Amino acid sequence: MSGVFRHISLVDSVLTAIDRHVAAHPPERGGGLLGPLGLPLITAFLPDPDAISTATTFRISPAFQRELTRTEETEPDLELKGIVHSHAKGAEHPSADDLEAITDCLRLAPWLGRYVTPIVTHQNQRTRDHQVLLPNGLLSVFVSVPTPLGTVEVRPARVQILPVGRDCTSLATALGTSVSTPRTVDVEGVVHVTAVMRTAGLELTLLFPLLYPTQAPIVLAERTDEFDSGRSTLLDRFGIDHRHHRILPLPLTWDLTVPAESRLARALHVAPDPW
Repeated sequence: MSGVFRHISLVDSVLTAIDRHVAAHPPERGGGLLGPLGLPLITAFLPDPDAISTATTFRISPAFQRELTRTEETEPDLELKGIVHSHAKGAEHPSADDLEAITDCLRLAPWLGRYVTPIVTHQNQRTRDHQVLLPNGLLSVFVSVPTPLGTVEVRPARVQILPVGRDCTSLATALGTSVSTPRTVDVEGVVHVTAVMRTAGLELTLLFPLLYPTQAPIVLAERTDEFDSGRSTLLDRFGIDHRHHRILPLPLTWDLTVPAESRLARALHVAPDPW
């Protein structure tokens, strides 16, 4: 399996949801992983609390199937990327039953090309590159692809975490506001992860590239009906003349010498400069 097929990006809010709905409970629990069509990106988690499971088996429920169908109909740009579920401690690899289910899924949906199959275990130490430590356990991420023999090949994934949730939450706290759930949007043919927040008469739309936080996001500031030209806003911090435009891109300075977790807040002038 090539490195391209093994690569998978996850928005960190997906990890938060997996931890809350799966890792924080005894095995076996699980749900679906969704993301934009044709991209190795997971942006949403759909839990399956009604799954047919025991301490050693997991099978998705009819209720989950109905909810997945509804989600794909209302959000046609999303597709199922795979299923995550939990195992007993020490069983970090998909089981024989899991492989059979994965084979069936790829046979029924060959256009997917591959299936993301993470396993959650109740462990508190990360020992491999394809593993992600959660507050309540360990996520071991695998990618499965079909073989000419009608079976599947399962390999450890190359995992990239997009810290959109972390940085948006930190920024919203600094601005004294809240932030929307991250979604995906197509910007001139390129998919970005987007989130929205309001502050001081402005609606901020943040568009995160898949190389974030190495690459800077696009931040658009739109004046709302509550905008007060006499009140200090982010626009003033950037020295922007807002009189002739309702929507303005903010000219961010993206400093890679700043720690990644502080880069967004610093670029928006809501974090102190240590120098």
